[in-house]
Amino acid sequence: MEISFKNKVAFVAGASEGIGAAIAKTLAKAGAAVGLMARRAEPLQKLEKEIKEAGWEALSIAGDVSKPEDVERAITATIEKFGGLHLAVNNAAISGEFSLLHEQTIDNWRKVMSINLDGIFYGMKYEVAAMLQSGGGSIVNIGSVEGHTILPYNTAYTTSKHGLAGLTQTAAKDYARMRIRVNTVSPGVIKTPLVDSQPEISGKMTEVIPIGRIGDPQEIANTVAFLLSDLSSYTTGADFVVDGAYLLRGV
Repeated sequence: MEISFKNKVAFVAGASEGIGAAIAKTLAKAGAAVGLMARRAEPLQKLEKEIKEAGWEALSIAGDVSKPEDVERAITATIEKFGGLHLAVNNAAISGEFSLLHEQTIDNWRKVMSINLDGIFYGMKYEVAAMLQSGGGSIVNIGSVEGHTILPYNTAYTTSKHGLAGLTQTAAKDYARMRIRVNTVSPGVIKTPLVDSQPEISGKMTEVIPIGRIGDPQEIANTVAFLLSDLSSYTTGADFVVDGAYLLRGV
């Protein structure tokens, strides 16, 4: 069954490249008008142009998800441009420093949390408020396989992804009867600019992934589109792991 988001408005945070850009293009191709948010204006505007040249609708709004006023401004601009909000994806995240806990800086801890956890809270706060006005909607938060295990020497990142599970599930329960669904997609190792810049690491990772390859951003986007669509109408509070069986590598 083909997924259609005709007459729907979507908002994607962390949309400038990689997984976020793939999600934005997938939603636009399926008929949604898409608000795009990321810190860097240039790649965001490039994505907006690409979407529009394909005959679809998009609006880019540069901003920092760690600043609630930026998130509110971006969502408000999306609503003013397209007339409402029905779908949202919160994708922005950083990895932060790698070190033992006692050696990590407090600034690193706060920066990772401000983007990976606070930023998603801010997004959901304004997305939910808008969706209540639109009669309901669907939200997907992008987590990580590290939300099911740990990333050694990275306490802040691991904690943020575990915290995201509680944030998503609480919202899913609280808004279930208000026609708003909230789910998480947890990617494994995915081909992104960051992974491409570290071929020696990505090569080693490929060897331990049971499916035998690194994932493609489009494979994450496809799962996100399913969870945003009515095809998953009875699914909320779930976490879809898309990792080529990476979590099972040691079994």
